[in-house]
Amino acid sequence: MSLNLDSESITVLCPHCSSQHEETILRLKYEPRLSCPDCGKYIVINLLDLYTMLESVHKSCKTLLKKLAGASNGKSPH
Repeated sequence: MSLNLDSESITVLCPHCSSQHEETILRLKYEPRLSCPDCGKYIVINLLDLYTMLESVHKSCKTLLKKLAGASNGKSPH
């Protein structure tokens, strides 16, 4: 089972004016340089950090799914 988070939104914080707004993960992957809707300055997303975070989420979900599958089979999740 593959987990696709591209349509999920995350909060982006402008380092210039501290305003927050939502962007989809897909947009951040393909447009890592965004213009802040409040101050107009550019926000640059570190793609290495984004992909590292997504990989961590995938691993956590995979572990959780294994535990849930074991519990549904009558096995202890520990």
